[in-house]
Amino acid sequence: MKTVSEVVELIGKAMEQNHRETKTWFIDFSGHVNKLSISYYKFGWYEGEVGKECCDVTLNECGIQEAYWFLKNRVRD
Repeated sequence: MKTVSEVVELIGKAMEQNHRETKTWFIDFSGHVNKLSISYYKFGWYEGEVGKECCDVTLNECGIQEAYWFLKNRVRD
């Protein structure tokens, strides 16, 4: 089972990727409701974009797994 720490580690890698490839990742954490929203733009964000993929989860056991694998399958080192 993956942990919140492992999700946060991948978020860090996504942020590094976003620094190299502007406007690729958008990540929102709402601590008061324990929710995480991740948007990934395969070709970068722009008006009329294509290739948008989203992951909106509550950070419970299932949501942590979903967020981890969403990030793991898209983050490039």
